[in-house]
Amino acid sequence: MLRFERRRDRDRSCMIGTTLWYGHKPFGERIEKLLGIGFDYFEIALDFPFPDDNEELKRVIREYELKTAFHAPLDILLASPREEIFGASLKVFEKCLKFAANFETLYFNFHVFHFTPTFLLPEIREKGVKKLGKAIELAAKLSNEFGFEICIENDTFFVEDFIIGDVKLTLDIGHFAIEAKRWGRDYKVDLQEFCRNHRSRVLVAHVHDVSFSKMCDHLPLGKGELDLRIIKHALDEIKPRFSLLEVFWKSAQFGDFATLVELEESLKILTAWL
Repeated sequence: MLRFERRRDRDRSCMIGTTLWYGHKPFGERIEKLLGIGFDYFEIALDFPFPDDNEELKRVIREYELKTAFHAPLDILLASPREEIFGASLKVFEKCLKFAANFETLYFNFHVFHFTPTFLLPEIREKGVKKLGKAIELAAKLSNEFGFEICIENDTFFVEDFIIGDVKLTLDIGHFAIEAKRWGRDYKVDLQEFCRNHRSRVLVAHVHDVSFSKMCDHLPLGKGELDLRIIKHALDEIKPRFSLLEVFWKSAQFGDFATLVELEESLKILTAWL
């Protein structure tokens, strides 16, 4: 293990993490800074070329003794009713789950996409949900064998029909608010209801600010238009075991990535709530 100073000034039941993706290579310096800031774990995105191009990733996980979770790649369609697309997606999904089994994985997070316009029709949705059921059955079998939880994350495609089997939930509060606004709904009321109905399933919270005027999410806390009191209320209601500070952008203009300073400032806000 590499030796450096890790910040250890909090005692809490909820671990706070941040993201790591292929674009952060080389990983070592960034990992040291993020651990120094005080993050407990990393949710690692397995978008291409991961998990195949994995030597550096495996090395830093072991050298730094990282606590890790994994995020499935975004180009798999686990609710596609088309067998050829679903079959290819399931193959990649299984490969990623087995890669996660190489480590002491905390959880495995995934989205349920389909890009199928006819999904609006009940008979097509039923076929897609059946495909998803097969994916969840496989994931549950592997996760039970390997000792970590599987979590569906809410997004623009998410419907409550997807909550089946042994799957847990990742509640992305920013995604939830953006989708409610997109459909002209009160995100505060809807979020409170969702938390009450599904708090026993929610294992992970993804936390970030949003801009409703730009319909942009993954902003530093306090840099958008989200009522931050609602985030705190949701966290109090669901009491997640893991809270991921999923901050990507400096502002709603896109293009400029958030800095380590902005991550640290957001972490201070989140830490005060937990």
